[in-house]
Amino acid sequence: MIAPPALRPLCVYRATLDRPQQDVGAGPFGRRMIAVVTGGDITGERLNGIVMPGGGDWALIDAASDTLRLDARATWQMHDGAKIYVSYTGVFRPYSEGPKQFARGGTLSADDRAALYFRTRPVFETGDPRYAWLNGIVAIGVGLVTPDGVAYELHEVL
Repeated sequence: MIAPPALRPLCVYRATLDRPQQDVGAGPFGRRMIAVVTGGDITGERLNGIVMPGGGDWALIDAASDTLRLDARATWQMHDGAKIYVSYTGVFRPYSEGPKQFARGGTLSADDRAALYFRTRPVFETGDPRYAWLNGIVAIGVGLVTPDGVAYELHEVL
């Protein structure tokens, strides 16, 4: 039997989002919500920088399963000037838990974390040789709600 993969912490990624989100309404694939990224930061042993304004999440909400499916993109500017494009998909459920946690000031407790399944699959793109290693890794993230957006604890899958 093959051993399960190990995880190595990559960084914490916090994104601030414009409020209110753009509600495009119901369509053939679900209700489309667009959240515009206004900024944020990246902190960790290997990655540190800011989130540039202009990214976003073109999420779909499936009311029947109370699930939001992420389709997000952002540009990171690292502390040394390098730029990294990040795109990620993911699952946020139950979607109805998100507004409750936001109203309380975010995901604050272990009970809040347990009530929310918020997982992402980031993919990185950069031409900067200092961060080229990101182009070839598999990563996962665990998300939470913050007072002004979202945050993710990102891990490299080893």
